[in-house]
Amino acid sequence: MSDHKYKQYLLWMNKEESDTLDTLCQKSGLSKASLLRRLILSNPIRERPNVDFLRLTDEINQIGVNFNQLVRKVNATGVASESDLREAKRTNQQVYRLMREWEKTWR
Repeated sequence: MSDHKYKQYLLWMNKEESDTLDTLCQKSGLSKASLLRRLILSNPIRERPNVDFLRLTDEINQIGVNFNQLVRKVNATGVASESDLREAKRTNQQVYRLMREWEKTWR
């Protein structure tokens, strides 16, 4: 008898079960084997982020970089100018706008 690290199983599914497995694999980006292993071990299966979400996170990261530069400037000078405050408000509004746009794609 062979002492393999892994065991192979043959699994029969009806069309509905097979279609469901295919859909879960497509949404998660996992292979069938990886998805089944996660299910067996009760590990969470998450949908992979869509393109809109990835774009949103990139834009928000860039906004965060700009905002941090503004905060560093204010911390260094101890003063927030009128234009600094307008920029901070504009940045905040931009983040909310992007979040609302992304939310619409998921409804």
